[in-house]
Amino acid sequence: MSTPLSDPILTILDVGHGNCAILEHGQRTVVFDCGPKTGLLEYLTSRGVQVLDLVLISHADEDHIAGLIAVLASGLFEVKCVRLNTDSLKGSAIWDDLAEELSFRQRNGVLDFRPSLTDADNGAFDAAGIKIEILGPTTYLATKGPGSQDFYNRKITTNSISAVIRLHFNGVPTVLLAGDMDKIALDEVERAGRVMNAMSLIFPHHGGRAGGNMTSFSQQLFELVTPSQVFFSIGRGLHGTPLPQVIAQARARQGLYVACTQLSKRCAAADLNGISQHIGSAFATGRNSNSCCAGSVVIALANGTVTEPQQQAHQDFITVNALTALCRN
Repeated sequence: MSTPLSDPILTILDVGHGNCAILEHGQRTVVFDCGPKTGLLEYLTSRGVQVLDLVLISHADEDHIAGLIAVLASGLFEVKCVRLNTDSLKGSAIWDDLAEELSFRQRNGVLDFRPSLTDADNGAFDAAGIKIEILGPTTYLATKGPGSQDFYNRKITTNSISAVIRLHFNGVPTVLLAGDMDKIALDEVERAGRVMNAMSLIFPHHGGRAGGNMTSFSQQLFELVTPSQVFFSIGRGLHGTPLPQVIAQARARQGLYVACTQLSKRCAAADLNGISQHIGSAFATGRNSNSCCAGSVVIALANGTVTEPQQQAHQDFITVNALTALCRN
């Protein structure tokens, strides 16, 4: 049984290439995306969490949904509520499995499941000083759906309807979880007049290609969010993320703290020896393989500060071990 947290924390979980974040506040646990494998399951087990009050899935890609299958299959947890958007273009077996399992549980009255997550849901998930704001997709994009065209006649994709979620604590916007939002999603949030500023930004699509020119996309996003810290959820050696042009835009913002969950091979081509002592106590997928850079990142929502890893220790690790670090060049 987990010990209730009086002050809310958000853990950006190192799940390798994928996304997963867990909000814990008092007895309430909310999960935003579930990662690709068993990282979420292992984190929850290590924390003694038994009940997931709410699971919000940004979109249907495997690196965001597979971890929920593992949690449900384990039989160890009560999952109360799940929200995600439908996606007729997804034909993966794991998407089919998840749709069937969630629908089965809904029919049997053990889960509140709805295949919809848009800006129309704002206010539905708030509790105890925590506001969970859905900035996107707008009802317009979700209604059009993947495969159709947007307001500017561009093809809507799975990433276009990826949920973009902003967390507030006591009225202060603290974290923006951007999922895999692409250029279409970003333009639509701006067209709808939504405000996006937040202290922390979990950069979309792991810092990979999000449609269009990534220099201008990153610049547009940073100008709208104006974060003081930005995080990239990546897997070491996978997909070349984050892209150098994305990090260049991050470095262009004075004082912006940049951290990746795992160590990009662009930053250190050779594998590391020994255990990285700077990473925090939270479960991290890359811990045993010594693939972490920041590892799992823990944010105190009360003031937006990072409590794990300790920032100076993380910077010292980069100085010694990442001689071609993009964030320091």
